Amino acid sequence: MLRQFLRACSPTRVTRGSRWEFRRAVRRASAPPRRSGSALVAAASTSRPGPSCPPQVRLAQVRVVMFSDDDLKTPASAATTGKEWLIADVPVGTARYFYGHGKWYEVGAGFLETLEEELRELLGKPSSVQLPAWPKGVPNAKGRDSHDEDWYNKQAAGQEGYLLFDKKNIVTDKFNGGGLEVCDVLGPDNQLICVKKATSSDGTAPLNHLFAQAVTAVETLRSDEAIRSSFLKQVADRTPDHRLLSDFGTLKVVLAILLKDGQEITVDSLFAFAQVSLLQSARRLRAMNAEVEVVAVRR
Repeated sequence: MLRQFLRACSPTRVTRGSRWEFRRAVRRASAPPRRSGSALVAAASTSRPGPSCPPQVRLAQVRVVMFSDDDLKTPASAATTGKEWLIADVPVGTARYFYGHGKWYEVGAGFLETLEEELRELLGKPSSVQLPAWPKGVPNAKGRDSHDEDWYNKQAAGQEGYLLFDKKNIVTDKFNGGGLEVCDVLGPDNQLICVKKATSSDGTAPLNHLFAQAVTAVETLRSDEAIRSSFLKQVADRTPDHRLLSDFGTLKVVLAILLKDGQEITVDSLFAFAQVSLLQSARRLRAMNAEVEVVAVRR
């Protein structure tokens, strides 16, 4: 058994704007896990340590909450623990270990072959949507690319038959009074299009967030009548004859991903843990009668 040894620190929250900084602050153990069992210490820096906070942080006590606004008044998710945000992929001899969602997993070579075969089948499916290119923009006042996800979603929604739903959250008590963003763009054929830019420097965190968004949205739409009614009302107010209003049973989830320089999405271009996370999410979505497509956005 592999044991986690995480030292205590006062709970903290990581906001939407700083969640990537939190992820970067978590250091991976420099040595791979040993089969005989070794202590793994995951450390994270915090800008507001408590007076008795030791050098390491107990990730299980850290609380991560995403917000949909810069004022941190509208939660966009339930609180999760810090260990949910730590990911590692460590080869040891002929075995391979993955750390995610607070646990270590050992994956054999046979499973990896099966995983990659299923992933190739998923990535090889033709797309049912037409998405524009995502060129780089000029730096804004903060030195960031002006063509961010907000800009791109508006471009995609500008096409005939497509509707913008980015930041159009449905407020619900289920997420502590926060909002559920069902999708970024709604396609003409019941496609819930979820968009994410994921560069190599970001690791797998943006993709894991994208997959989780899709699963949470479909799961909530299927199980919560109030949220489903609110979402359909938003659709009807803008497009009274949209197909979704008469055929809600058939949903398509489109994961639109911009990798570095708009490269193709293949088994080789995804981190191993992202491969596992993608397939787990795809299986959950299919179990809820939702088709899944993965689309590479081009530069």
